[in-house]
Amino acid sequence: MNTEFLKGYAIIEILIAITIIAIVLTTIISGVSSGIVAISGNRNLTIAMIIARSKLNEFQLLRMRGPDINDEAVQEYPGFQYSRTISRFEHELIGPIKARKVVITVEWKERNRSRNYSISYIYPER
Repeated sequence: MNTEFLKGYAIIEILIAITIIAIVLTTIISGVSSGIVAISGNRNLTIAMIIARSKLNEFQLLRMRGPDINDEAVQEYPGFQYSRTISRFEHELIGPIKARKVVITVEWKERNRSRNYSISYIYPER
């Protein structure tokens, strides 16, 4: 058998193996980076939920009193800010009732996009 032919055949096998490995590694790296982005997003959402619940608890401790707040920075979590709005509650079917609604919205930037999370609480007027 011709040894030149076998050398060329071995080089082709090596090139095919390298191509397959490159495709597999590219897929794995893409999956890992997507996972890291998802974990980061979930982390920020969890922080926003903690902030919103904490601010709602503070509002309840103040006996549901206080002014509206717009875009106030959260000291414990840099890059996060929150707003609080209080309004009369209107039921979709019944209409206005003697109740108020507080909405707390937490905002942050994630991958150069604005994100937010809101919670609301309805309570009777005093």
